[in-house]
Amino acid sequence: MREKVPRWESELWSYMSSSDGMHCPLASHCQIRQSGKWCIDDNMERLNQLLDAKGFNLRNYDFIECEACGRIFKMVEMLARRYLKRGRVRCPPVPTGLVSLFDEQYPVEVRLLPLKVYHGAIWHPKGVWIIQLKAGDTSAAKRFTLFHEAFHILAHCRTTPVFRKRGTIQGSFNELLADYFATCILMPREWVKEKWVDVHDLNKVAKIFGVPQSAMCIRLKRLGLI
Repeated sequence: MREKVPRWESELWSYMSSSDGMHCPLASHCQIRQSGKWCIDDNMERLNQLLDAKGFNLRNYDFIECEACGRIFKMVEMLARRYLKRGRVRCPPVPTGLVSLFDEQYPVEVRLLPLKVYHGAIWHPKGVWIIQLKAGDTSAAKRFTLFHEAFHILAHCRTTPVFRKRGTIQGSFNELLADYFATCILMPREWVKEKWVDVHDLNKVAKIFGVPQSAMCIRLKRLGLI
């Protein structure tokens, strides 16, 4: 029997179903935008460039501010917490096997392929989900991409088919939400704050969580820790 979906999660999928996948469905009445505060949506292209960059320069992250999360991002973070709880994961690094919980009906397989353009993709042939990951990426990058793609599986299961809404333009809002989900499930804010107090070293804490240095730097910036 399928687990009952919480009201807040139904609200999240409702927003995603009603949007075009390219823009925030709450943008027209977002208090963060109206107050002129730093908005992750307005900076998604620059954030994508940092995640894809081969080198690392801390100065390139200076534009990131400690953001006040909007309603839809708060629900995505709640979703990440829910699956960590379901998988009984209590400390980093988050096991990749957690993605097996993302569809109660079909199994999830992970395959490494020599992808050229994208870091990952999902396919849904009969009876199985297939997550393709770029074989040449680092282990940390593969982990981030894995949970990014896993969010699309959740969205596909809970909303009208997400493939119709994703589009091909890099930086679409659905892709931003998938990145944020991967961030929240791999780097829960409470865990990051706790480890940062103990370690206080960007490279070391990224290794503890098994994530790219760029992703950890963005998370620390958003949490106001650096």
